[in-house]
Amino acid sequence: MSDAPPDAYPYERAWSYALWLLGRQAYTTGQLRDKLTRKGATEDTVTRVLTKLIDLKLVDDALYAEAFVRSRGRTKGALRLRQELFRKGVAEPLVDKAVGNLDEATQLESAVALAEKNRWRWKGEPREQRSKAYAFLARRGFPGDVVRGALEQTFAADEEDN
Repeated sequence: MSDAPPDAYPYERAWSYALWLLGRQAYTTGQLRDKLTRKGATEDTVTRVLTKLIDLKLVDDALYAEAFVRSRGRTKGALRLRQELFRKGVAEPLVDKAVGNLDEATQLESAVALAEKNRWRWKGEPREQRSKAYAFLARRGFPGDVVRGALEQTFAADEEDN
């Protein structure tokens, strides 16, 4: 008789749960690992399920990271995208590759568009408006030089009028 406790979440059940999750949305291996572990699957079961999912190409962190950056790159900067991908359990080389596809010109274009779209929010003196706009774009994860360039373009017309 074995001293090991029975698997609270056997392989078949873990496999079905993983497929059900993936049928609803894409997940990284890190996210699936966390979800299966929380359900009570053993490390061995989790590893077997993830290995099979990767072999069947149902989970691919590199594709996930590229799609994530592509879908959110218009509203978030590279710094924020990196942070969110790390939080989702994507490995650093994959994050570097996916976020590396965002060049500074693309980020500047996105930051200018965001600043123009949200400009109505910033009331007050021009200096106060620039400060609020800077903070807004920085919270969205745009690097400082991109934010400064976006603010120059966004507030250039106001400065010409004065």
